[in-house]
Amino acid sequence: MSIKRIIFDDLLNHLPKPEITVIIGPRQIGKTYLMRQMQTHAEQRHQKTMYLNLDIENHRHYLDSQSIFLDYLRLQLGTGKGIIFLDEIQRKTDAGLFLKGLYDMKLPYKFVVSGSGSLDIKAHIKESLTGRKRFPNLSISKPTINMKKNLSNTFA
Repeated sequence: MSIKRIIFDDLLNHLPKPEITVIIGPRQIGKTYLMRQMQTHAEQRHQKTMYLNLDIENHRHYLDSQSIFLDYLRLQLGTGKGIIFLDEIQRKTDAGLFLKGLYDMKLPYKFVVSGSGSLDIKAHIKESLTGRKRFPNLSISKPTINMKKNLSNTFA
C-alpha cells in the first residue's frame, strides 16, 4: 500500500497545463516516486508517457541536443500528445535553456522534471524558465493524507 502525499493531487492537476512542472527537493524525499506515480496515473488513462532518468548514462545522451531529443521523442511517442518525465535534470548542462527552447517550440508534450534541491539549480532554472514553469512546494515535512487523518483522530 502506498502513502499518498497531498502534493500528488496538486501535481496531477497541473498535468493538463502547458507550463513545465519542476519538482525540486532534497535527495531521498520521493521526487522519483512521485514522478513514477504520475506516470502510472497517466498511463492508466491511456496517455502516452516517457520517463528518462539522467542518472543513467544511456538516458543522458538523448539530451545531447534538442534535435536529438525531439527525434527520440517522436520515435517513442509519435507526434501526438505525451507526457515526458525527466528525472535528475541537474545532470543536464544548461538545463533551463534546454527546457526553455523546448517549451517555446509549443510541442504537444508536457514536461515534468525533477532535480535535487540545490539553490543554484533552482535559481538557474527559474531564470531561464520565467513564466514557463511551476514549482510545487515539496519538502520533507509535507504531510501525507494518511498522516493528517491519523493526527485528527489522535487529537479528536
